[in-house]
Amino acid sequence: MSESKPFTAQSFQGFLEEQKLMGSRCKRCSAQQLPPRAACPKCGSREVEWVSLIPVGTVAARTMIHAGPVAMAAKCPYTMGIVKLEAGPKITAFIEGGPDVNVGTKVSGEFRKEGAKTQLVFKSVSATSP
Repeated sequence: MSESKPFTAQSFQGFLEEQKLMGSRCKRCSAQQLPPRAACPKCGSREVEWVSLIPVGTVAARTMIHAGPVAMAAKCPYTMGIVKLEAGPKITAFIEGGPDVNVGTKVSGEFRKEGAKTQLVFKSVSATSP
């Protein structure tokens, strides 16, 4: 991928606004990172490139938030979790489905506009099937 944006939180959010999940890949050791980083934490190389990731994976951890930050109070309870993408990297994200989505559940992400920002929200693959 030949994206020329810097490896910043703003660039990552900009890609989400374009409905793209982008990480970084080290050109030296091929390690992938999400969120993207300007330097590889595995080998230390600063030779990294943008890589497009498919938002499909498995729930690695989850928790139900009953008393969240003030800005999220109206959404309580909600589920947050860590999703291990099929491509390898992990991402912390909202997970729909509450207690029915457990560790090991296969999930798929979709991009949703929440206020001024686009978020990636995951839900069970069985819940997304017709």
